[in-house]
Amino acid sequence: MSITSAQLQTALGTNPMNARVLKTDGTGTWGTVQRWYVMGNVDAPGRARWVETTASDDAATQAAAVLVALRT
Repeated sequence: MSITSAQLQTALGTNPMNARVLKTDGTGTWGTVQRWYVMGNVDAPGRARWVETTASDDAATQAAAVLVALRT
């Protein structure tokens, strides 16, 4: 089950200062992973990067993985 960028954004938070999903790299085209380009804002100041998450995970789990990747 792949999630949409809107679902991931909702899980990250909808405050304009939360981490933002800027782009997705063809949801579902990578098979078992999804790729997101995210900007950290106050959740990870000064960070933006491509993050791969497990496509079968729900939005909350993927959001947690995105935040960990942004902060490391």
